[in-house]
Amino acid sequence: MKKLVIGSLAAALVISGGIGINALADDDNINLSKTQSEKLIGIEKAKEVALKEATGTIESVDLEKNNGKTFYEVDIDGEKSKDYEVRVDAYNSKVLNVREDNDDRDDDDDQDKVTTSTKLITEAKAIEIAQKQIQGTLSDIKLDSDDGRYEYEIELRTAKGKAEFTIDASTGEILEHELDNDDDDRYDD
Repeated sequence: MKKLVIGSLAAALVISGGIGINALADDDNINLSKTQSEKLIGIEKAKEVALKEATGTIESVDLEKNNGKTFYEVDIDGEKSKDYEVRVDAYNSKVLNVREDNDDRDDDDDQDKVTTSTKLITEAKAIEIAQKQIQGTLSDIKLDSDDGRYEYEIELRTAKGKAEFTIDASTGEILEHELDNDDDDRYDD
């Protein structure tokens, strides 16, 4: 009789524990779906907001996450040798921070400067070229000069990880590409 009571009690505990764990899992799924339903404002909106804070030419836009906040970090090459870093909340467009830097460094990059008469493809065209190679959502784009030519550095977020492209900004030619699988990032962060 004792064995029957103990067995019944053990079975009841296992079943009630399973119900409790299932209820907690359901709560997590609700929270997860609420987080996933939030929409990012996008790089174009982040650039628009940042340019209201600082005038100049956008140098790069990065989607960042720090201390639980997700934001776009917009680097602007301003007038009179000043650079700006504007952080824009990635979900509600609020400006989180504006930082001004004096660009006092001696640039040896002058040999990399490309004349302003150089015809460049648009950011949209560069993104289209990268997305023809692999489906993904834009998370970073930067126009940079290297070896006497302009290049777009593009990062796409894919279902399996991230894809990085370097695209010649004049010709649209893919110069470099790299695919990083999230499964290999177990030691990151």
